[in-house]
Amino acid sequence: MAGGARRATSRPPQAANATSSSTHAAFQKVPAIKLGYANKAPMRHLLIFIALMLASAAPSFAQKLEPVTLQLKWKHQFQFAGYYVAVEKGYYRDAGFEVKLAEAQGEDTLDAVLAGKAHYGVAGSELALRRALGDPVVALATVLQHSALALAVRGGTSLTVHDLSGRKAMLSPHDQELLAYLKREGLAGGRVQQVPQSYDINDLVTGKVDAFSVYTTDQVWQLRKAGLAYTLLSPRAGGIDFYGDTLFTTEKRARGEPERVRAFREASLRGWQYAMDHSAETVDLILARYSQRLPREHLLFEAAEMARLMQPQLIEIGHMNPGRWRHVAGVYAEIGMLPRGFSLDGFLFDDVSRGTRGPDPWLIGLGLLAAGSLAAAGWLFLRYQRLRSQVQPVVPMPAPMAEGATADDAADDLFSLDYLRRTLPRELERARREGATLQLAWLRVNEPLQPDGGPAAAGSLVRALAALVAQRSQGGDFACHAGRGELAWVLPGEASDAAAQRLRALAADFARQPVWSGLIELKGTVAWGLAAFPHDAADAQALLRIAAERVSAPNAASG
Repeated sequence: MAGGARRATSRPPQAANATSSSTHAAFQKVPAIKLGYANKAPMRHLLIFIALMLASAAPSFAQKLEPVTLQLKWKHQFQFAGYYVAVEKGYYRDAGFEVKLAEAQGEDTLDAVLAGKAHYGVAGSELALRRALGDPVVALATVLQHSALALAVRGGTSLTVHDLSGRKAMLSPHDQELLAYLKREGLAGGRVQQVPQSYDINDLVTGKVDAFSVYTTDQVWQLRKAGLAYTLLSPRAGGIDFYGDTLFTTEKRARGEPERVRAFREASLRGWQYAMDHSAETVDLILARYSQRLPREHLLFEAAEMARLMQPQLIEIGHMNPGRWRHVAGVYAEIGMLPRGFSLDGFLFDDVSRGTRGPDPWLIGLGLLAAGSLAAAGWLFLRYQRLRSQVQPVVPMPAPMAEGATADDAADDLFSLDYLRRTLPRELERARREGATLQLAWLRVNEPLQPDGGPAAAGSLVRALAALVAQRSQGGDFACHAGRGELAWVLPGEASDAAAQRLRALAADFARQPVWSGLIELKGTVAWGLAAFPHDAADAQALLRIAAERVSAPNAASG
């Protein structure tokens, strides 16, 4: 794709008294409390004294900012939205960093970081492969819970991966996930004619090649705008479910300065949370400050598709499951790209940094100062707490995805996600009282194999799956919409083996049954994951997260 993107610039330094002002404002917000004696002047003096003592420590925060370069893996677009927000909102500056965001210029992202040209980088699941080959890289946080990489194939009929035999496919050297998919499906050894990647989607549109590696969050928008009939082939259909974009650094940095690395990671994730909560605002930021290479509609499409792969309302942004990384390594080993039994020790930052965190002298000093000062006013807060009404804890549950609220949700007998949020904690409490089990299934309709069916095709498949789930429900089972193309199915009192058997049968029947969208006959598949109470988790939020993480390839066992 063409360049034309501008380099990121950081916002101006904050005023020196910003911390002091925020501290003073915090004390101003403390609710007024009636005191038990007439003369309140001494207490006001005490509060002013405490505020001044804490404010006097604020200049310590005004440390020199550390210059840091974050190497992106592509051009400026929503794919890196969280990092733009972290720069523009001052999250990096608050953590002590002056961050430069470097667009990809042809050099491999990992090579740039390993060579010291950048301090941090963004890469895909090839991180595990490079680690196995001896490169000292450490994964910090995963942004995309599922990879956006897929093969777009010309033709709107029900093509399969085996139809690529003898055809030209445009792949890049970094598409190891797709290469693993082809090899697992018996299409290695030249059976597919691999053509060097031009990164120009028009090569597929014009028929120069038959297949093209794409990011479903990006080039799919261009294919739809071009009106091309195409089929998307995802590695997940072959049981390969890799992580997507992952923030990483070198092992030397991770071990040598874990606190700084942790601070950079937290500032980055804070940026991602804001970007996904305010996607339209973030798109405007990208257009105004970084690049106008892509139109606003394209960036909004990218934001919506990324939300599907991130699931930010369900899974904490940045979350990494060691089991998923072992799956990545296992697939590479299966196809001969890694030795079997390869260990991921030292690859995940939380393992590397465990035990390396040392005491911060400044924080110790500030803590003693704050403890001594606040102790004098502690009885005020104790009195205030006694005046507050008691609030019962509420189990945090994911809110509906922005893209999940569609008219299709009202077209069947399934409950809403709001019903799940209210009901699942009660069902878990009942199971806990009765000493019973409960299974939570997370089902996801995969992209229809006939994308030329239009937007209605996906809706037709979701309604068909909802009808099949409702038909197969029994006893106290209930199912709810859980986002665009996703359902949650609660199975009280069900054993794990029995629930998995029901899900396998449902997935197989769904793949066989005809689904119509207008005059187009669709073929759809469903991926699912299963989490058990109390074996896997004892609370609703954790149970939902685990079930969603375990979503596997169509018809494959899970849980």
